[in-house]
Amino acid sequence: MSRLLSLWSVLLLCACGSESASGSVDDVDAGGADVGAPDATVDTGALQDVAADSNLAEAASDATSDAAMVDEDGDGLDDGFELQTAKAYFPFYSLDPADKCPRHGVLFRLSPHPDNPNWLAAWYVVLFERDCGLTAHVGDNEVFGAVIDPSQAAPAGLLALRAIAHQATLCSNTTTCGTLPGCSPCTLSSGKPVVFSSVNKHGGYVKEQTCDLNVICDLGGCTLNPTPTAPPFVNAGEPGKPLVTDLSQDGFITPALGWTETSLFGFNPWGGQDFGKAGNVTDDLTDPAFLVPAAGCN
Repeated sequence: MSRLLSLWSVLLLCACGSESASGSVDDVDAGGADVGAPDATVDTGALQDVAADSNLAEAASDATSDAAMVDEDGDGLDDGFELQTAKAYFPFYSLDPADKCPRHGVLFRLSPHPDNPNWLAAWYVVLFERDCGLTAHVGDNEVFGAVIDPSQAAPAGLLALRAIAHQATLCSNTTTCGTLPGCSPCTLSSGKPVVFSSVNKHGGYVKEQTCDLNVICDLGGCTLNPTPTAPPFVNAGEPGKPLVTDLSQDGFITPALGWTETSLFGFNPWGGQDFGKAGNVTDDLTDPAFLVPAAGCN
């Protein structure tokens, strides 16, 4: 754990980022179907350099005062570090260019990996305003998990991904990839592992062929978009210590960002509620099914 805090210390000393310490929503383009302008990214090369020099990391840790550490969700990680890391290691998210309901944002939870305290476990809950498939409805939540080694610069430190398309339905389909033992290689685009989103239905897959074969549930399949999405991010916090309880007041579900479905306004991700006519987001944020073990995919 001290290594993770040391890495964040250096980010503070270098002033690498403008997000608030609470890790709330970052600035994005609010226009129409455009899901956002490209985000500024953390200098993950600096993270790697610091990890390779333990003396420098320790010195940076010593230089950072207790007042600089903000951990409102009580997971042992600085909340600003969590936001920077979740964005830096976010995979190439490929939304089909023909998707009719592209508006979305990312709610995430980032915690120490239970099998390896020097690694991180991430839950990325992608919230869409609408599902535009054959069974169209308001609200759509699709989730994937990631294993992150912050001592390695992104994308090398993105060790594994697991997506479960249409979880808890007859269409549920799990795909996993990564560099951990027993994991099949991820599809890469621009050097980053890809998570595919099926056209209009938004089912998440790390294998395009699996998506394309699921013709009943994901008619139209998946397509590798030449440009990844750049959504707004919000740090959910931890169970019992949330960082956000209103995704309109402190998040991305706002008219300013193009959202119009008023039934989704004020949504509390920790309230145990379904997201519109989709799934339970509280369950998504704590679901161990998305956690790839440190031992790998065997």
